[in-house]
Amino acid sequence: MADMTATTMAGYLPEVWSTLATITYRTNTVNVPLLDHRWEPEIGVGRGDTVDIPAFTQNVRTDVTERSVFGTGATLTFNANTETPVQLKVDTMAYDAYRYPAEMNAQKMAMYDSLLTDGIGQALAAYIDYDISSDTTNGFDAFTAIGTDNVDVTDDVVLEGETVLNTYNAPLPGRFTVITPATRASLMKIDIYRNSLYKGAIGGLDGAKGAGYLGNVYTLDFYMSNNLAAGTSGAKNFVGHTEAIAIATQKGVTMLRDINIEDGIFYQTVGYLVYGFKQVKANFGRELDGK
Repeated sequence: MADMTATTMAGYLPEVWSTLATITYRTNTVNVPLLDHRWEPEIGVGRGDTVDIPAFTQNVRTDVTERSVFGTGATLTFNANTETPVQLKVDTMAYDAYRYPAEMNAQKMAMYDSLLTDGIGQALAAYIDYDISSDTTNGFDAFTAIGTDNVDVTDDVVLEGETVLNTYNAPLPGRFTVITPATRASLMKIDIYRNSLYKGAIGGLDGAKGAGYLGNVYTLDFYMSNNLAAGTSGAKNFVGHTEAIAIATQKGVTMLRDINIEDGIFYQTVGYLVYGFKQVKANFGRELDGK
């Protein structure tokens, strides 16, 4: 999508309001960068809010035909792709707004407004991460569940999730697992995870990875988030692949500001972000129940 940056009203509001840095949110998220963003360029300004994603099946061994006699130029057998496209709707607007009376601006508390403004991006980041994990139709919570609620995640359960990815030919690049702090503590009881996910203490983490990155075990990159959906008593982790869920979002938070004199004299600000996500490959992920 087009990079929608902050909107300012210099000259209309007091000097403390005259500049506003672009607020980004992806650097604060764990789940958003892990999803499939390939369809974002399909949505441009004025081009609508829906993308049709071809619901094709990846080419597999059974798609290949062997010629019975070499050199005959026999007619080819074609694989017919007639499946219905999946629609990615970018139709969710999340916003965070605040206002305070004009008297507070007279107190020379310039940092106060900056702290409130920074908090908008942080709040939206946490909200969207949680929405992705808890959505029962297209998010992590929509996939088949493995493991047991409020019980330590075991090595066998992680391997069960990885086996699903192997069974359905999910590519090795793009595999990931997102776990809660409590599930990380569960896995620290297992030697292979303790040895692999403890790299942060010795500076061995891949600097190219995003927020929450812990390390790699088997074929899975592990990330930690405190914004995963709650189970009955525990929490719902996730093991899957980037191609499981498609997402399209604004690159930055759009900021709007004005003065409200009808209700008093208030400086008020709202930051919003438009996004949408869609489950594309149900067999490229598993809800991983645990603590």
